[in-house]
Amino acid sequence: MEEKKSNIILVGILLILMIIAIGIVIMNPNKIETTVDTYKSTTEDIAKSEDKSYLNEMNYQEENKISMQEGGTFCKIGNQIVFYEDKNKSIYMYNVEENTTKKIATLQHSINKMYFDGKNIYYIPPYSIAKGIYKVDLEGKVNKIYDGASLQLLLTDNEIYFVKQIGYDDFNHNPQGTICSMDKEGKNIIEIAKNIKNYFYMQNDKIYYTTQDRKMYEINTDGTNQTELMQGRKFTIGIADKYLLYIDYADQEAEHIYNLETKQDYIIGYFGILKTCQGKTYLNARKRLDDGAIETDYTLFEIEENASVKEIGKVANFQTDLEYISNGKVYIYSQQEGTYTINIENSQKENAEEYSNCRYFIGGYGYKIDNSNLEDIKVERIEL
Repeated sequence: MEEKKSNIILVGILLILMIIAIGIVIMNPNKIETTVDTYKSTTEDIAKSEDKSYLNEMNYQEENKISMQEGGTFCKIGNQIVFYEDKNKSIYMYNVEENTTKKIATLQHSINKMYFDGKNIYYIPPYSIAKGIYKVDLEGKVNKIYDGASLQLLLTDNEIYFVKQIGYDDFNHNPQGTICSMDKEGKNIIEIAKNIKNYFYMQNDKIYYTTQDRKMYEINTDGTNQTELMQGRKFTIGIADKYLLYIDYADQEAEHIYNLETKQDYIIGYFGILKTCQGKTYLNARKRLDDGAIETDYTLFEIEENASVKEIGKVANFQTDLEYISNGKVYIYSQQEGTYTINIENSQKENAEEYSNCRYFIGGYGYKIDNSNLEDIKVERIEL
């Protein structure tokens, strides 16, 4: 009889524990649990950080991705750096090997973004100032190769992918219209996908994008095999071989990781900033707590190649700019303190005066630009 009573009590306890566990899942279904590991250096991490050939390859890939797919006002391919100075609306080239700077071209108007493939510069002006896509060779010759408006370009070796802009969102300033491709001379325009709502991303001959009717798709670069991935106000913010990162604006700007192989989908954090540095992808975001509330502080996550997520720790908040991550240090800028670093291993803040005036970070280096004399601009690069 006593044994039977004990068994009944044990079963009751187990049932209560199961109910509690189910309640936690219902309250917080998207919280990462087993997918997030606390950061610690591994033998593999250390070996990679000390392998110069590995870092050189990662730096090269990073520079190419930024220069050909993301754009900006500072691009680097090999030993050639091109950058834009708005003071005199001019594009300059800096040769890393020779440590020389020269002005390439002075433009009629300012630029929104420029892209570089090592042979030519392509840029788009601000929507409110001018329309078109412009090509500048390294001798300074400027040609308008497309007359319509566009807010995004993406270069490959032989083609330009861009958005044929339809209308303009004054609040978000995002691309909207039709994804197209054309050759590097602006000819042979092909329409790939219509009614896109935001920035598109390309990988392995596939393009990822969201449409005006709030559906996310992948499509081949030739416009075939359009496949719906999900629905809702979800916009891609990053892509890697095995996963896609997106923001869900219908859920408090939650940042998700979507495994392209397993189709698993879960939240990493909220209101985050994405950074890719030396072959690694990071997200600085606010975590969801066990009670469903969103943490005030920001936590830095590293996203692994296999689509798992590693928690590094708290390094920066919304009032700071996360500039770069290299060799176990996070480079942060704030108006109050300038640039400083956080040591990932011990979360200790360190002074970084030598980097405080760096305007750009790319490929394992910080770059200072002295533009006090626009006819003789000085560039200094500092290894991180």
